[in-house]
Amino acid sequence: MMAKARLGRIAYLNVLPIYFAMENIFGENGFHLVRGTPAELNGLMRRGEVDLGSISAMEYGRAWRDYLLLPDLSISSRGAVGSVLLFSRVPFSRLDGRPVRVSAASASGAALVKVLLTELFGVQPCYRSGQASAPLEDCAAVLAIGDEALRLKAAGTMPFELDLGEAWQELTGLPFVFGVWAVRRDFAGIEPAATAALHRLLLRSRDWGLTSLAELSRIAGASFNMTPAQILAYFHQLNYFLDADHQEGLATFFHYLYNLGELAEEPGLEYFGG
Repeated sequence: MMAKARLGRIAYLNVLPIYFAMENIFGENGFHLVRGTPAELNGLMRRGEVDLGSISAMEYGRAWRDYLLLPDLSISSRGAVGSVLLFSRVPFSRLDGRPVRVSAASASGAALVKVLLTELFGVQPCYRSGQASAPLEDCAAVLAIGDEALRLKAAGTMPFELDLGEAWQELTGLPFVFGVWAVRRDFAGIEPAATAALHRLLLRSRDWGLTSLAELSRIAGASFNMTPAQILAYFHQLNYFLDADHQEGLATFFHYLYNLGELAEEPGLEYFGG
């Protein structure tokens, strides 16, 4: 009998609309859920300790020959995303040579900051990896993602704020894909039926979540320093599809990273099921 597939699940509020129904309503048990930050799940997928699930767009770009994208699933934004934010003590055009801390939890966010500060502001800061929640005295700016970004925004400790999704749309006119769902090629080759079943379950759970955002906002309100209305507005900034515009946005991001020397080649976008 086949062991249960290991399904990666980002432990952030932003994916609640995708996972809530499959975790709490549908009663499916054909998988083992593995929780972590985007960076943790990237590493688990890379090492073959997770079979399919959420990874950063950057992880797919770095190791795309090991993965297949699951169609029509992403964490994206068409404009402001609300939870991938660069906070700064000085205007962004004055960050050249200054220390900027980028969240160790997000490979895509860290790469996107480099693209945006280069292309929009013409600056080359000194990037340091670290936790956004650590003391900020040693940095001029800090990138925070997910729940950390929501909490830093509420604290209002830095006067300048850049929403990376909004800045990307200003630069390209395209949606930005922060994360994708992918399956390891070796697992898909051995277990195509299990992969297809989990892909269908994720899509069904997402579709339930998108019709129940108000209810999910009330549920999540108890765990965050945000009202249900604020959480609902946050959910409405996010997008969970991967249509032609998203694919163009993803390919454009990879093109910028290749030009910056962050990727050795421009990845192909290859999908489970062809």
